[in-house]
Amino acid sequence: MLVLMLRLWNYLRGYVIILVEGVFLEKFINISMHRQIYLWNIQKKSRTSMTVNVSIKGFKMLRPVAKKARCKVKILDKSGLPFTLHRYKKRKAFVFGIAVFIILIYVMTSFIWAIEIKGNDRISTEIILETLKSNGIKPGILKYGINTDELSQKMMMQIDELGWIGIYVKGTKVKVEIAEQKDVPEVVPQNVPCDILATREGVIESVFVKEGQEAVKVGDTVVKDQLLISGTIKPKNPAAGEEDQTTGYRTVHAIGEVLARTWYEGSCVVDEVQVIKQRTGRSIRNWTISIFNKKIKLFNKNVKYEDYDKEQEIKQLNLGNDVVLPFQLIIDSYYENSVTENRISLDEAKKLASEKAYKEATEKIPLGATVVKKSVSFKEGNDGKIIANAVVECIENIGYTKEIGGQ
Repeated sequence: MLVLMLRLWNYLRGYVIILVEGVFLEKFINISMHRQIYLWNIQKKSRTSMTVNVSIKGFKMLRPVAKKARCKVKILDKSGLPFTLHRYKKRKAFVFGIAVFIILIYVMTSFIWAIEIKGNDRISTEIILETLKSNGIKPGILKYGINTDELSQKMMMQIDELGWIGIYVKGTKVKVEIAEQKDVPEVVPQNVPCDILATREGVIESVFVKEGQEAVKVGDTVVKDQLLISGTIKPKNPAAGEEDQTTGYRTVHAIGEVLARTWYEGSCVVDEVQVIKQRTGRSIRNWTISIFNKKIKLFNKNVKYEDYDKEQEIKQLNLGNDVVLPFQLIIDSYYENSVTENRISLDEAKKLASEKAYKEATEKIPLGATVVKKSVSFKEGNDGKIIANAVVECIENIGYTKEIGGQ
């Protein structure tokens, strides 16, 4: 750190690199030190010559030293801020432009120009940006005075799906890191009376009751939210073996497992005539400059292709990773496609349709379910389309707990 400070100080003062020639080089150095003339970066070139760095003020004091040591002094180079300013003295417009540029960069880095969001999956980026905007956070605002802790608390209250949020100001960016709430099924505490209800429709395969009273039997068809195991137990008359309507009811935390046969469906439509697109190699590029979100089109051409793919590339002007400036170069590329039709066989169409239909159905199956049967049916449309309907049959536990009297 000290070395860097000295280098900066010497640059600001300005210095010269000199060649000292003579027999008494050590005497030259000693006399300079005695007269408090600071010399550095001393490099001996031969027995009678050396190069030395000396400040501008020190150089002006060297003439009597050189004379007393019987040495010759010659300037090899001049360096530092004073010489740089003198060099550009006659180019005032250039210096003024540099100064304006530096001021402009400083001013622009005092604003927020980009918002970076990480960690969101179910919560859309648009919702997060809109919520930030409603709290005054958007590109173009001053970055000073943003209370990130207070903003985080407001965001947590405004977006229910948030589990955690961290907001940071880095350079000209607002960085938002979030963790979404996990979909954890509501668990009723063991000491709270509850029922077991059906998560979906199905046909009962087996009922195992550990605590509570069975409300369905094997072979019953149930619908979503139907009672499977009741936590309300009707007491029975021990003598008659019948329910005693006089002694009242008791409630328990129902525990058990209800397995049911369930079905998941998927469908897909496939045309026997497949459209194949292939790029021809021809393309058009249009260029746009964005300055403070104002777009200026450059060298734009009309796209006359009948069929094309569009790709957009945005080049952002940055000063490092976190300093984003409000200047963008937008390149829109249009690639021409040649379109051909290829007719596939009926068997190929059915195979393709069934694969996609099964994929759609299996994506709906929850974890823990066991697939026991798959089936697919086909319909042929008048327009050459094949319609596949896939059904996947499973065995799964369809019970979930709900507090008695709860919403």
